[in-house]
Amino acid sequence: MLAIQRPDKTQSSVQTIVGIVNSMVGSLCLVLPLVFLNYGVISCTVIMIILGFVQYNTCSLLILHLKDQEVDTEHMIKRILGKQWMQAFRFCSGTLLFIVGIIYFQLINLTLYPIITYILSYNDIEFADASEHFVFNKFSIQWQALIVFLPLSTLLLIKDITTIVKIAHYGVIALFAYGIFIIYIFIVNLASEDISQKFEQITLWSWEFSQPAGQFALAFMIHNAIGQLIKNNEKRDNNSRDLAIAYGISGMIYGIVGIFGSIGIWQCIKIIQGFENVSDAQTILNCFKKSDVEIIIIESLFLVHLVTAFPIFNNISKYQILEVLYHKREPSKKVYWGFSVLFMILCLTTQILNIPVGLVISFDGAVCGFLLVYIVPISLHLKCYYTQNKVTLIGDDDDECNTHANCVNHKDKNSIPMFARIAFYALMMGIGIYNLIVQFYDIFKS
Repeated sequence: MLAIQRPDKTQSSVQTIVGIVNSMVGSLCLVLPLVFLNYGVISCTVIMIILGFVQYNTCSLLILHLKDQEVDTEHMIKRILGKQWMQAFRFCSGTLLFIVGIIYFQLINLTLYPIITYILSYNDIEFADASEHFVFNKFSIQWQALIVFLPLSTLLLIKDITTIVKIAHYGVIALFAYGIFIIYIFIVNLASEDISQKFEQITLWSWEFSQPAGQFALAFMIHNAIGQLIKNNEKRDNNSRDLAIAYGISGMIYGIVGIFGSIGIWQCIKIIQGFENVSDAQTILNCFKKSDVEIIIIESLFLVHLVTAFPIFNNISKYQILEVLYHKREPSKKVYWGFSVLFMILCLTTQILNIPVGLVISFDGAVCGFLLVYIVPISLHLKCYYTQNKVTLIGDDDDECNTHANCVNHKDKNSIPMFARIAFYALMMGIGIYNLIVQFYDIFKS
């Protein structure tokens, strides 16, 4: 909707790249250092490169077929694959964002809890560790979730989220401060006298791929928003190049945060309060003393960012899911209220059960994003290449016209031999299917 309101505005390639990177890199950086530390620095780097490369290629298939007059990716999918595919894409996108909202609720609690317990420790009030499950006989993260439930629920009552979206953009300040802190702790740890011993103890390779693969699947997920992010690019011929640069920059950011952060927090493992093992921590901020001033500052900045972004995911997912369920019909107010109530109940339930946020992130990226990342882009290009598709204008079935037209000119992509293209797509699908299967295995195992 925001893109439709500014159809005459254009942006340079630099602005396009920054917009894509800003949309891709976010609060997931809070958990990446622990992923690298627990699942191997080298193995996580390899998985990051592979998934980044695969998801760039599938995302480039989406923008390759986008016409100038099409507002978003959904309309392009409708033109080539049909209405049912568009509805499936929209529903999966809404479901993915719905779970992202739950993830943000967890991150809000995980970020707020160290601040609250730091205050409680000065008043000699007993409290549970953040990793403990189902604790109600003393102050715990479960009690905190019940307390923040109401104020966060009121944010969902805001109908016009334009102001919230503008405020959420300032979350880059939290990410910038976090990046400086990551580099700082890395340098401090690197300069320590026993650094050689620490490098020997750091895990370099692990064959447990499920967690890092699932989390990087979400980290590089931009497919459901790429249409709006590149539609106003001044030079649309550079879309694929700009997308590649954005993926490269995002990969470097993830690599720096993951590698530097994992090495930087290694010296803090033995002083983690309340954790028998660093794997029990859910974010990097749990790996430091609650009294560290710089940690409190970063937690506060991230908390503002997380709270302002929280209602956005509910709003967009509600629009996309209800659009599929109530096509051409306006849902009643009870339906809107019921959707928000269900969303908040699931948020609260997830936190009360203290389900690891990393597990939720991995499931969301690998399972909910499977259709968005693999099935739709590959099916779209194959059908576009081999068939003539009925062209529909932007709108509903009433806007369909009975003429046929060729898709966007993409001779370079079509010049690839058929066997090579099918083999490459089969390889990418295999990676996606493997990632999907191991997530279910990880859930049942836990």
